[in-house]
Amino acid sequence: MAFGGAQASYINPVVPFTGMIEGGLQDGHKITIIGTVLPSGGNRFAVNLQTGYNDNDIAFHFNPRFEEGGYVVCNTKQRGSWGPEERKMQMPFQRGSSFELCFHVQSSEFKVIVNRNLFMQYTHRVPFHRANAICITGIVRLSAVSFQPPGIWPANSAPITQTVVHTIHSTPGQMFPNPVIPPTVYPNPVYPLPFFTSIPGGLCPSRSILVSGTILPSAQRCGSCVKATASRWPWMVSTCLNTATA
Repeated sequence: MAFGGAQASYINPVVPFTGMIEGGLQDGHKITIIGTVLPSGGNRFAVNLQTGYNDNDIAFHFNPRFEEGGYVVCNTKQRGSWGPEERKMQMPFQRGSSFELCFHVQSSEFKVIVNRNLFMQYTHRVPFHRANAICITGIVRLSAVSFQPPGIWPANSAPITQTVVHTIHSTPGQMFPNPVIPPTVYPNPVYPLPFFTSIPGGLCPSRSILVSGTILPSAQRCGSCVKATASRWPWMVSTCLNTATA
């Protein structure tokens, strides 16, 4: 689903992946990547915010490397030539683990947010509006790449205010005992739709998920879908609400 002209998400794209950013990057634009770092097959992955499908002009090159203890390289390429590297000697990703990676475009810099924590800032070296494509390569499996342009919410709508993944203590004799995990609250006042996130600790019996929000006046359908794997058996729970139209 998308409201207010938001670009549709890329769902389960195959890596290497290149997709266009409709209208190019703008001040306030957010791009969110949901995926998993593969446990083997290499030591690096990269996300490029670039001009078109070739890599001659890259406004922002974000390149985590699982080498020398782990670090992240950032750079800009202009007309096929790289500029000086910027290195952050920290590794916010783990092999075999899922992640949420968000690029927030601001007037003077890119903000990089990993698993909802600010990881770094990268000052623009070229006008960011030149970037109209995203390219992802390396040792990752992607679930979704979603976009939130500035001002996608109509002025008379109320955004989602809180999402809670809450754990209830399990009862004796459950087939899949539920570990005691404190509730996870996502307090962000606005979420781009479609919204994807990992569930800390996974799903198990007696665990509940509460989603609060407001149905927009123009909406015809809304829904939620939870996918998980318990033992070897995949299963899905989904809900859908339809509203009448004139």
